[in-house]
Amino acid sequence: ILWSSNSTGAIPISLYFELFFLWFCISVPLTLIGGFMGTKAQSIEYPVRTNQIPREIPARKYPSWLLVLGAGTLPFGTLFIELFFILSSIWLGRFYYVFGFLLVVLLLLIIVCAEVSVVLTYMH
Repeated sequence: ILWSSNSTGAIPISLYFELFFLWFCISVPLTLIGGFMGTKAQSIEYPVRTNQIPREIPARKYPSWLLVLGAGTLPFGTLFIELFFILSSIWLGRFYYVFGFLLVVLLLLIIVCAEVSVVLTYMH
């Protein structure tokens, strides 16, 4: 679109070819050499002994869909009212002045996300 309108912001086509050349001549060979060296490397010997008896893993108490639903509902619930006020003020052409309250809601969201991630990691 920028080329067709003769804009000064248009990027020359040679830059695309240079980036494509750099990707094929640097990134691809380094990836292949790294993969080859990784397959030829010796296996890691860990300096610990492992138990031959496998540890018993308890059955899940809650289904995964319930945990996902709870993980999304709690942070969304903390932000929903504030987002409603912000978007309604934008749509109605008014100014939004409650930036201090928005900061408090942001801090609350950070705390809720941290607590939800800890609890769901424990429950999972």
